[in-house]
Amino acid sequence: HKFPKEEAVYKLLYLESERQAASRSEHLAGRWAERKLKGFSEVKEVLEKMLQERYAPRTQTLTHNS
Repeated sequence: HKFPKEEAVYKLLYLESERQAASRSEHLAGRWAERKLKGFSEVKEVLEKMLQERYAPRTQTLTHNS
């Protein structure tokens, strides 16, 4: 049996570590995407109303001018 070159071993180790890091990153991103801040549900409706009041008139004028 012949051992691979040292550079090839380092490349394999690097590629495997990159693959594991990407997998770990995707896992963490998925977990954080599902989380909500404490108190967010209390202000969600207020924020949605503020957005509607601020941006709804613009969309109405854009659709009427078209």
